Amino acid sequence: MILLLALTPILLASEPKDISYEDALQSALARNPSLVGARLDVDAADGALLAAKGVYDPNLTVGTNQNQFTSESTREFGEVLSEFDSLNWRAGLNQSLPTGTNLDLSWTTTRTRFKYELRNSGYVVESDEPLFESRMVATLTQNLLEGFRLASNLEGIRQAQRAQGIAEANRRAARQQTLADTASAYWSTRTQQKLAEIAHRAVETAVEEQRIVHAKVEQGTLAPVERARVDAAVVQAKREKLTAVDAARNAEDALLLLIGDSPGVAIRLTTEPAQPRTIDIDVEKVERVALENNAELAVVRIREQSSDMARLDAKHRRLPQLDLNVNYALVGYEPTTDGAAEELFGGDLPEWSLGGTFSMPLLGRSDRGVYLQRTAEAAKARNDRMNAERQIRSSLRTQVRTLEAAAVQVELAMANLNFAEETLAAEQALRAAGRVIQKDLLESMAAVDDARNQLEQAKGDYQLALIELERLKGTL
Repeated sequence: MILLLALTPILLASEPKDISYEDALQSALARNPSLVGARLDVDAADGALLAAKGVYDPNLTVGTNQNQFTSESTREFGEVLSEFDSLNWRAGLNQSLPTGTNLDLSWTTTRTRFKYELRNSGYVVESDEPLFESRMVATLTQNLLEGFRLASNLEGIRQAQRAQGIAEANRRAARQQTLADTASAYWSTRTQQKLAEIAHRAVETAVEEQRIVHAKVEQGTLAPVERARVDAAVVQAKREKLTAVDAARNAEDALLLLIGDSPGVAIRLTTEPAQPRTIDIDVEKVERVALENNAELAVVRIREQSSDMARLDAKHRRLPQLDLNVNYALVGYEPTTDGAAEELFGGDLPEWSLGGTFSMPLLGRSDRGVYLQRTAEAAKARNDRMNAERQIRSSLRTQVRTLEAAAVQVELAMANLNFAEETLAAEQALRAAGRVIQKDLLESMAAVDDARNQLEQAKGDYQLALIELERLKGTL
């Protein structure tokens, strides 16, 4: 009983883990490291877009400061001792707009006290009560040339949006590639497991044939050389079994890594591959679907759009700088804060200014050089997009032919297996009648095993060709 309890964890650990095709795909989507990284890239791009939009957020500024000083100076009426004390409160709101406009509104209130003393005469001038000055200033700055183009002002945001689009397209591409890799690994693993099973049955068949041949040699109905021949066939079958088992384990570990599990776990695949069917593919329709859904092509198109927008923006930046500056202020100056505010809103002390600033580089080589660079980059991006579309079309047509050939190969492998099995049955019947050479029988047995291997490989190749076609279409 104690021994059974001790062996229970080992027995449970050796039980294979059942994995269906759908389970493998879902696990890969949830846990595949490459796909997780692509999702985080999308999150980072979302943050970058939010930060780019923040350029046009209003900005609030609030502050205060106190200033006090005592100074001495000599004027035409003698030596003067001055004392000054002020307390300032200020608040401001600044807003930049996509139209190239900057708006600024500020409110300032200053409380002041002063004292002047003429030391030669002892005459003193001092404020009896604090004086308050309130000032409200509105400022508008408008870029008249570069600033009139909204698309140029929003280029930072649009770059972030395109980067977000690229990150999302890369995530889709990573998803498609993850599904394709996982699907390929699943069916490759199934193929290797089937080959290992065939190799195991081949060993059993060879061992049974070895028993029969040894018995016939001892009976004197077969030459002793047949014993060595069948012994060599058994050794060969065992070696091929070891090779097949190692390949199956390597394929299992690769699949486990793709779905986010640790390697070394025994697994049992529970989904059978789809049977090949008559293929009638509309290549033109497949191309249209691929050009619309292929994620790698979407990235190339976004980069082309980004390069063209950068070219237009560089062209616009060649314009000189011309700014309009408008400033209007209302001022109140009274012994109380209420009085200062009342005078301010009464408009008794207005101030205003209107001006402009014009600037431009005399040669403009920097802006012209950037424009030439962006023009070349846009042309290259357009060429890359056209080449990518041609490559997609070519790859699709090649893959359609590969899929059609894979379907035919499955049919051929099935026919070869039927022929090999019938040949082996005939050879076994002839042996029972004593009319066959043992060497021919062993060759027929090897031919059946080889035909079974070819059939499993053909089924796997068909699945892989189907998966690659769907990946190119972007419809996995």
